[in-house]
Amino acid sequence: MPANKRDKASDVFNSTNYAFCSKVSFSEAFPQIKNMRVEVEEDGEGVYELSKRQVFYKENMGEFINCSNSRCYNGGFNIGSIIRNMVESKRTEFETDRRCQGYEGSPKGKKRYGPCFNSFHIKVQITYNE
Repeated sequence: MPANKRDKASDVFNSTNYAFCSKVSFSEAFPQIKNMRVEVEEDGEGVYELSKRQVFYKENMGEFINCSNSRCYNGGFNIGSIIRNMVESKRTEFETDRRCQGYEGSPKGKKRYGPCFNSFHIKVQITYNE
């Protein structure tokens, strides 16, 4: 890994092997979802006007949405848990705020400077199969 590359939440998730479960595609995990739209507005370090608002759909959704702060390790938030809770309760719309789960650190990752203060405003809309 280059010295200036810090793994984000999705990188950590993708490189982790779990003992009691396996990773599957979004369609396999949520066969009851017909369509989905997730709108994320991020505020904080490394966020520019063009990247401030991102939209995700069923086809490009992962377990985590990453933080834009270039000094942040393991940054982002878990969108998968939000979707699982919505599906369990059959909700079609949900809106919330999350803080980045990551931390700022030295370029080689040996020192932690403190939490990342980036934040996310999330709007989720789900259409279920009949």
